[in-house]
Amino acid sequence: MIKIYTDGSFKKNKAGISFLIIIDDRNKILGYTNLKCKKNIQAELQAIIHALQYLINVDMSLENQKIEIVTDENSIVEVFGSQKYKIWDSCQWEKENGGTVIKCAREWFILSCFVKKIGDMTIRFSKTSKRDSQNKVVHGYANYARKLQFCKKNSIHIMEAENDEDFVFKEIVNTSENREVKEILSMKRPWKSNKNKADFKWYIEGQHEIVYIDTHDIIITEEIHLNCNSLNFGTLFRTAAESHEISYPIAVKPLEYGKYALVAGITRLITAKIFDIPRVPCVITDFSNEEFLKQNLVNVGKNN
Repeated sequence: MIKIYTDGSFKKNKAGISFLIIIDDRNKILGYTNLKCKKNIQAELQAIIHALQYLINVDMSLENQKIEIVTDENSIVEVFGSQKYKIWDSCQWEKENGGTVIKCAREWFILSCFVKKIGDMTIRFSKTSKRDSQNKVVHGYANYARKLQFCKKNSIHIMEAENDEDFVFKEIVNTSENREVKEILSMKRPWKSNKNKADFKWYIEGQHEIVYIDTHDIIITEEIHLNCNSLNFGTLFRTAAESHEISYPIAVKPLEYGKYALVAGITRLITAKIFDIPRVPCVITDFSNEEFLKQNLVNVGKNN
């Protein structure tokens, strides 16, 4: 059993964060650092993020280990206890109006990635008590870290204590040098990648011939669509419900017997099927999805 106490101390756009890792029959490990922050919740999330970064960085054996993360922030316990972040994954962390589902989405997203990396059935979150002596330790070091000059980014001061003895400085660890940590920290934020995709308009009026095809004659065959685990419909549902039509074309590839394979426009095709829109505007191509997007990205660039 691994128990991790975390705390963040925030004041005037600066946060000190601290974590305490307790493992049976091992020395206690205490880490602290500081960073720029705009909100208190960022500090609390970053404290947990840095604790999990450290666990991965030191390659601590986590197989068959249960991890309990103890925090004084109720919202963190609620979100990860109910696995609400999985609902956010399904909508790409965006609201219908294009905003993120929660403030400080970057930190929430990164923490969710670390939780999924280690195993969301392995980690449990619980609320601490202010009277808990271990909570007092991380609270004290978080305050101490906040008052220090800014530490190097992703560097954590590590201390150790044997049994109930005082903590002794051990080393400064840069967790960003770990490949797995680096991959998670550099992951594209879903709401940003969605915005870029939404902004990419491949259709140029006058350069593509539009034909109207029966919605039921368009089928999904490509792996990129079949393996899609989340979609961003934006305001498509509302628009389709009000106008009962799809205005922006779908790209399709001819098949046998009057059928067509979807190439691009899966959200529009699904919307048309859900709202029983009989025919949709289409551009016919012989390209696959990847070839089509590459070709039209070049065309868009030439016309800008």
